[in-house]
Amino acid sequence: MTVGAIGEKLDLPGATLSFHLSHLSRVGLINGKRESRFIRYSAAYETMDDLIVFLTHNCCQGNACLPKTETCSTVKKRRGTTSANNKSSS
Repeated sequence: MTVGAIGEKLDLPGATLSFHLSHLSRVGLINGKRESRFIRYSAAYETMDDLIVFLTHNCCQGNACLPKTETCSTVKKRRGTTSANNKSSS
């Protein structure tokens, strides 16, 4: 998504959005790709998965501490992959 599209969706002032996107990019949670005058951002899912694993292990002692983490307890579930899909693509 471009910065303009993100700003419209979140209804954030440009300076605030720029600060947050810059920080998220610096820590590797999003990736920015320059396209002419614009920067298109995308989520860095692998880094987010690593962060969720770290927080769950170190903060929650391996237990799902939030309701949504129970339904997304594995990378396959978060990415929408099931064992049936894996077998059919093999």
